[in-house]
Amino acid sequence: MKNKLVFACVVLALFAMGAAAGSVAYSAVCLASWANRTLLSEWLPYVLAISIGALTIVTAYFTYRFVRQCSLQDPPKLKDDEVLPMTIIIPALNEERTIARCVESIMSADYCKNKLEVIIAYEPPPRCTDSTPLLARRLAEKYENVKAIPNKDGHRGTKAGAINSCLKEASGTIIGIYDADHVVAKDALLRASAQFASDEKLACLGGKVIIRDVNYNWFTALVGNECAVFNNFSRYVSQLFTGRHMVYGSNLFIRKEVLEAIGGFDESSLTEDCDLGMKLVCGNYPMKVDYSIKSYEQPAITVRDWWHQRVRWTWGGISVLKKYVKASSSNASGRSVKAFLLYSLGTTGILFSVVFMGFVGFMLYMDVLTPMVLFICVAPLSVLFAAESIVDFCEGRGSVLDMALSIFVRPFIICAYSLVGVYALVMDALREDRAWHPNQRI
Repeated sequence: MKNKLVFACVVLALFAMGAAAGSVAYSAVCLASWANRTLLSEWLPYVLAISIGALTIVTAYFTYRFVRQCSLQDPPKLKDDEVLPMTIIIPALNEERTIARCVESIMSADYCKNKLEVIIAYEPPPRCTDSTPLLARRLAEKYENVKAIPNKDGHRGTKAGAINSCLKEASGTIIGIYDADHVVAKDALLRASAQFASDEKLACLGGKVIIRDVNYNWFTALVGNECAVFNNFSRYVSQLFTGRHMVYGSNLFIRKEVLEAIGGFDESSLTEDCDLGMKLVCGNYPMKVDYSIKSYEQPAITVRDWWHQRVRWTWGGISVLKKYVKASSSNASGRSVKAFLLYSLGTTGILFSVVFMGFVGFMLYMDVLTPMVLFICVAPLSVLFAAESIVDFCEGRGSVLDMALSIFVRPFIICAYSLVGVYALVMDALREDRAWHPNQRI
């Protein structure tokens, strides 16, 4: 109850700051003369529209480049001796509805089976309360190159621990990591192997995340490709400007020797993937994203799941930023510092966005701005969402309704993200317990 009360007070305070800023700006101009008030009401919308329009054009340009980069190319042709040994690790807790489909998609991938190993790192009872351990063992019996290993001893209880506990068992030189709700494209593993084979210095490789089952219920249809858009495009921008990106914890590949050299995953982190990314950034390890490496993940299917998942991501990101601020600032690599600063902008932008909403709200109340300005403000996001929907439509996944939602509805999710961010900041400031809320599976 305490954290919710503080959260409400902080949100109201930020809104009030925005409204106060709007009031000061309005008063400074309007009290001078009536003519200035008319000038403000007539020209401010145009100034805002031109500014947002310019930002939209820039966004459209980079979105076009991003979509071009995502375009499918012919799968690489590798000889059997060029294919690198790969171990796929799948952490699994209460995944009885998804684990079989995930493993089957990996086993049906276009990859040399004698160079592919799959390890299901399942959580044993009492933490696991469904039949995941039984299904994992059955899959291990069905496929010769699938192992089922319980996450036990000192590693129990976390995804990071499950992965770390399997590293000694992994025979591959490349470690691939997939969440149990993912369905892997047939050529994904081969594309990943080709990237590592062509660049011996490459340490870490990410792929594109695509949301599946978007029509499962009204909420998944409404939110749609939101996660994929923010995830994929943010990594693209970071990689473009810094040569580094923040790691996403599924559809991820890393050299085993590198993962061991940096000490594996941090088992105390809420976002072990984010922490891994900062380890790689601070260690100046080469990394990239190949958006032709595709994997399909399940969305959050309820508002509660969506909220808790985003809070965990944001809260974990804040913790990682605090942990690595000294390491990043003292690192000799300019790219490392730029990657850190670019990522930290997302956290500081959370507070600014709430203040900005208060500012716009005041201007709407004073009839200086019209409701149409709201759509103008989110126009850059509309471009991003629409581009993803166009790609989905061209690949047979999208629809006209999905396109309409991407243009007119999903951009306003940024408002919910702002509230998520403030809540995460409050939880971190109050040092609340980091409870983990599992998502429901389809």
